[in-house]
Amino acid sequence: MSPPPPARDQVAVYDLDGVVTRRDSFTALLVDRLRASPPRLIRAFPSLLRLTLHPGDAQRRSRAARRVTEVALSGLSTPEYQQLADEVGARIGGDPAWLRAEVVDRIRREHGAGTRVVVATASEHRLATALLRAADIPFDLLSASRLTGGPTGQRVADHRVGARKAEALRECGVPLDEAVFTTDSYTDLPTARLAARVVLVGATRRTRERYAAAGIDVRAR
Repeated sequence: MSPPPPARDQVAVYDLDGVVTRRDSFTALLVDRLRASPPRLIRAFPSLLRLTLHPGDAQRRSRAARRVTEVALSGLSTPEYQQLADEVGARIGGDPAWLRAEVVDRIRREHGAGTRVVVATASEHRLATALLRAADIPFDLLSASRLTGGPTGQRVADHRVGARKAEALRECGVPLDEAVFTTDSYTDLPTARLAARVVLVGATRRTRERYAAAGIDVRAR
């Protein structure tokens, strides 16, 4: 008789992009779409320019990023998007250059020892699922952004970034007050404020300083 599965009393919450991966997975998918169609790239160019010209304006950047997403994913049916997400996720998850091997190994060890592993990301959930599957990364829960399909293509329905990421984790019943949260981004401050402990991976010096200024005690790796 095989032994029972380990009890998952401890909770570890991991951001995906910048922590498990070294770059942004959803950006990679959008770039693939824009490169494949010069007309789409031209339509997206004004919003791409705004992203470059206004790095400190969070609201303007959010609007511009949403517009880039809508343009890049225009004309895609839901099955077509699923195929694209599967292909890009498999490529990223299967490429060691994309992954932080030390973080992947730590997740595997923690999960094997009985820790409940939660991946919380602003990336899209079908892309994140394909990426994690290709990288052979175990997890118990994935909280990720959602798209919705329509007559013109795919649109963002639930962008789990900033305060929304923390809210979504609470909706999923994740006990953040008992969790170790690993991130690289200051936009995750709302989640970090609720976590029992925060670990920074791949964070810039400015991000570390901003967490310290916010009174968040962090461990850096």
